[in-house]
Amino acid sequence: MTTQSATPQIQSSPPQVPNDPSFPVQWGSLNNGQTVNGQTGVAGDDDGAARAWNVTTGSPSIVVGITDTGLDYTHPDLAANVWSNPGGIGTCSAGTPGCTNGTCGVGTHGANFANPATVTCDPMDTDNAYHGHGTHVAGIIGAVGNNGIGVAGMNWSTTLLPVKFLNSNSNTQAGSTGSVSQLISALDWLLQAQQAGVNVRVVNDSVTFVGAANAELGQPGDPLLGEIQMLGSNGILFVTAAGNSGQNNDTTPTYPCAYNLSNEICVTAVNQRYGLPTWANYGPTTVDLAAPGSNIYSTLRNGAYGYISGGSMAAAQVSGAAALILSSDNVTMSALKADILNNVDQVSALRGKVRTGGTLDVCKAIPGCGASVNGVPVNTALPKISGFAAVGQTLTAGPGSWSNSPTSYTYAWQRCDSTGSACAPIAGAMAASYTVQAADAGSTIRVAVTATNASGSSAPATSAPTAVVVGASSNPFGVNRKWVNAYSLPVAASVSKLSIYLQNNSTSTSGQQEQVEGVIYNADGPNGSPGTLAASSTALTFSSGQSKGWYDLPFSSAVALSAGQYWIGVITGGTGNVARYRYTSVTASRDYNGNSFASGPSNPFGPFSTDSQQMSLYATYSPS
Repeated sequence: MTTQSATPQIQSSPPQVPNDPSFPVQWGSLNNGQTVNGQTGVAGDDDGAARAWNVTTGSPSIVVGITDTGLDYTHPDLAANVWSNPGGIGTCSAGTPGCTNGTCGVGTHGANFANPATVTCDPMDTDNAYHGHGTHVAGIIGAVGNNGIGVAGMNWSTTLLPVKFLNSNSNTQAGSTGSVSQLISALDWLLQAQQAGVNVRVVNDSVTFVGAANAELGQPGDPLLGEIQMLGSNGILFVTAAGNSGQNNDTTPTYPCAYNLSNEICVTAVNQRYGLPTWANYGPTTVDLAAPGSNIYSTLRNGAYGYISGGSMAAAQVSGAAALILSSDNVTMSALKADILNNVDQVSALRGKVRTGGTLDVCKAIPGCGASVNGVPVNTALPKISGFAAVGQTLTAGPGSWSNSPTSYTYAWQRCDSTGSACAPIAGAMAASYTVQAADAGSTIRVAVTATNASGSSAPATSAPTAVVVGASSNPFGVNRKWVNAYSLPVAASVSKLSIYLQNNSTSTSGQQEQVEGVIYNADGPNGSPGTLAASSTALTFSSGQSKGWYDLPFSSAVALSAGQYWIGVITGGTGNVARYRYTSVTASRDYNGNSFASGPSNPFGPFSTDSQQMSLYATYSPS
């Protein structure tokens, strides 16, 4: 027999109980120790929703995107909360029902990417594996509450926007099969809807992809990572499930969970005794928190109801909580994530299993319900790192902003991969500043800050990762050659300059010079290789007597680029072996070929060779 403990929950207000007849089995919202589906719970081991309903029961102005098997938008417990297209929002395949002039028409309810060849405007849930996986998820987030039928969602009133990308071919983890590219298309449809005026603030994704089976995930240029980052650039919180294979996501990555992005929350499941089921994935640096996910009763297809267990259900609880918080307090995406993660119920069994060591408590996160009952600091703006991410340089952490008057801060620096994912603590790095080590080259760095006052310590708040750390290694620039690395631009932007770190080559002869000009190539060559020339900068002349440091390569006028992949680098000329560039070794990171500097960069790029040197080069841009 195992014993586990949780921090005492201070009941700031009595629970608000809706009149939905099946609410007594919804232990996730109110756990009185009742027996549900043969399992007996522990009173208080719930997500705090019933107490939060004293403050807010949701708002139809908050739109939650759901990428899943669709949903049964005719279900009597969901229909009133399902989004209805005013017309002209979202692309679709011409000639399909509801599609008018290439966009979804009036009265449609989302989109369907389950058949990649044909995009329709009908997200009806046809899943047979779980009899409506997406419908079940939708009910957790926003089944109509206090309407005298069925169940109550985390939000009694909200707006559910389904984008179907899973079909019903097999009984997989999320109930149906779907590809990474289909999920990207679904997320992009939601992003387009938001940009067209739909107030999408949260996106729920209950599907996981095993990294070993999807080679592009977690690698430079990962398209799914880029799409989720674009959601974040548009203020959208992305909530995803940790998975159901009982594995440690830190060592066996599943995606999107393992990305560790600033706009992402990864959730695992607990049962009604705050225990981690044997099937639930975990990860002390990749999984953020737990939420009710076992024996969850919710809506199913064809007006039905039933139980499903899984990380999908836990993710839906957190997505619903995010929408509920927003209905009470229209905070930024960063503050919303901090509200959720800084206000968990601490559970001893989850320490070392999830980053926060706790489970969802939406009441604590809502002002006036219980967020400040214990008086511990609450993060309101994430920590920031200043300094140049290069071996031998010093990085300094700013603690961010906190409520409840912290009296001290502690710091824990972390080393992450080049995408900012798969982070692990750096031994001994516990001060406000950190000197970058040789082992950090090719990685990114972030810092977790914990604030303390007389009432106790907060959950850690984590900064965004730095740029990829530049190694101390350096090579001389040869002459008459183009060198480019692949870069991802998350949003449409105007690029004003490139900047490169140069140092004098100690073997060069006094008075020698080398010319460098910045170049941007489109990734429209074969298999995304450098293709047509997008722009070239004014030339820089670097002489053997100049100091090492950052040098700008400005464009004569800002270069307008759409979001997407590009190849950015330089063309060199003049006397060789004068300028050295710093680099990090990253397999197959750079393409290059010969090109006369006097003739200017060729268009297109031309035949190329590949090597493993990622230059210390940055682009400065302003979002359009």
